[in-house]
Amino acid sequence: MKKNFNIFEFLIVIIVIGILSLITYKQFALAQGKSRDLQRRSDLHEFSKIIKLYYSDYKKLPDEELINSLWGKSFIDSGYTYADSVPKEKKGDKEYCYQIGEDGVSFKMSAEFENKSDFDCKKDGQLCNGIKYCYTDIIYVNKTTE
Repeated sequence: MKKNFNIFEFLIVIIVIGILSLITYKQFALAQGKSRDLQRRSDLHEFSKIIKLYYSDYKKLPDEELINSLWGKSFIDSGYTYADSVPKEKKGDKEYCYQIGEDGVSFKMSAEFENKSDFDCKKDGQLCNGIKYCYTDIIYVNKTTE
């Protein structure tokens, strides 16, 4: 005797496949967000090296207005190209933020993470130029360059 699937069994299979697809999609989206957060962290780390290079040339940190106007553009000063393209936020609604520390030898680089459960994403956030960011890295320039 040959047994055929009835409509109820077919619907169960479709529902199970739909649930598995939804779980897989959410995990894929979470992995993409984590990957973009890692890229944000890397962008800020690499750009902090450029800020340190500027500091070693001028013995001062670049102005906040200057750096915060350069996201996605070239950073050229006195004919010297520090960066062909300053990193730019690609997905979020907040651009990166640069802020000079009160001591004059440190600066903050801030970004908004998609993965709010990231260990470095602070729930209360930090203000940078009046905008709250969940991720802020404080970098100290090498004092031996003074």
